[in-house]
Amino acid sequence: MKKQIKLQWKIGSYLIAFAAVVLAVIFVFQSMLLEPMYERSRKDSVVAVSDTLKALLENGDFDDPEEYSEELMMSSAQNDVCIQIFEVNDYSWRQTDVNNGGCALFRLHPEEIRTQIKKASKSSDGRYFSDDEMDIRTPENGKFRNIICTQIVEDDDEMLAIMVTAGITPINATTGTLRTQMLYISLIILVMILGLVLLLNRKIARPIRNITENAKELSHGEYKESSDHRAYAEVDELNSTLVQAAMDIRKADKARNDLIANVSHDLRTPLTMISGYGEMMIDLPEEKNDENLQVIVDESRRLNALVNDLLDLSKMEENRIELHCEPFDMKDMIEEQIRKYDVYRLQDGFSITAETTEGGIVNADRGRIEQVFNNFMTNAIHYSGETRQITVRQSVQDGKVRVSVEDCGEGIAKEDLNKVWDRYYKVDKTHVRPVNGSGIGLSICRRILEMHHAQYGVTSEVGKGSVFWFELPLEKEHA
Repeated sequence: MKKQIKLQWKIGSYLIAFAAVVLAVIFVFQSMLLEPMYERSRKDSVVAVSDTLKALLENGDFDDPEEYSEELMMSSAQNDVCIQIFEVNDYSWRQTDVNNGGCALFRLHPEEIRTQIKKASKSSDGRYFSDDEMDIRTPENGKFRNIICTQIVEDDDEMLAIMVTAGITPINATTGTLRTQMLYISLIILVMILGLVLLLNRKIARPIRNITENAKELSHGEYKESSDHRAYAEVDELNSTLVQAAMDIRKADKARNDLIANVSHDLRTPLTMISGYGEMMIDLPEEKNDENLQVIVDESRRLNALVNDLLDLSKMEENRIELHCEPFDMKDMIEEQIRKYDVYRLQDGFSITAETTEGGIVNADRGRIEQVFNNFMTNAIHYSGETRQITVRQSVQDGKVRVSVEDCGEGIAKEDLNKVWDRYYKVDKTHVRPVNGSGIGLSICRRILEMHHAQYGVTSEVGKGSVFWFELPLEKEHA
């Protein structure tokens, strides 16, 4: 298995990678793109000044240099450019009195000036742009790199040539300084990242690590709440979730132990009865009569019912049961099923009353709804008390069919109503279920009704009995 990287180092590696990308971008702009961007900026300045002067001359008087001389000097100073204006007549020119003396254009070779003006006058837009090395008349006859924009301005028969130039200053020294700065910046960022990693380890990784250590006992339902779980919201939420998980595991373990104990009790009772009566009939042949055989049969059926209930519950919890829905009349189903309980009327003196209504057609799994109804009936019989009165009601209202089974037994306390649907629910150490019940019938009912998206519930009052009910929507064609 591949070894996992700790959280603080993983975050640190991401920060270092991010810083490296940022520094690389800065390095590219400062070392590789600085010069072309600088030249582009100087070129834009030259063009902007040339266009401004052209507009100024076109709107003013060519013969009145004082009108535009101040603007010319200001543009030269603000943009660090050199400006000259020439009068052009048949490709000959003379320098005007308006100039900023000392600029590079004064030292430009006359032939070069003539070439620039000719090319500008022949261009379609009256402009010529040059950024090559120019011959500048200097004592050493050296060459300097300049950007020159030559633009022709015409007014009637008069023509002027605006020449704006800017020198390209070598930036090698600047680039070297920036590289040195980048080295120092990189070192500073690296130190800051290491400090941030240590901080993240303290504020984020350590609380999570402590929670992880404590969570190793979670499988046993034990979890010691971390002391620094409130470092930030996510850790606090994780800690609360694990605390709740520990409580749920303890509850699940208790429910499992209770289930094992209760199922063992339920299995042992019929098995003991079957074994005892069987051995008695072997040892005492005269006891081999119909009454004793009926006890064995009854206990076998009880054992079979318990096993079937456990299998149903297991399948439902694993979602391995499919519903086979079909339309059927709830009234007919109740009247058919209630006949099975005639034996309780005849042998035990139960009073079972049914109040049904026509038109209760639903679309559901009839076999599973019968299972729910019979569990409600069995539960009512077991808890009907000395009155032994049970009332079954089926009604149709608001597009739904409601079925309820009411007993007049001891009832259920208000705080325990929601718990009766749990498996083997106990109000104390004595089993709530009767001797002949599986103890998980209501839990199965809940699962079946939830699979049908049905509404269900129980109302009860201590000393006055309980009413278990469920509702299903009417089948669409009969709604």
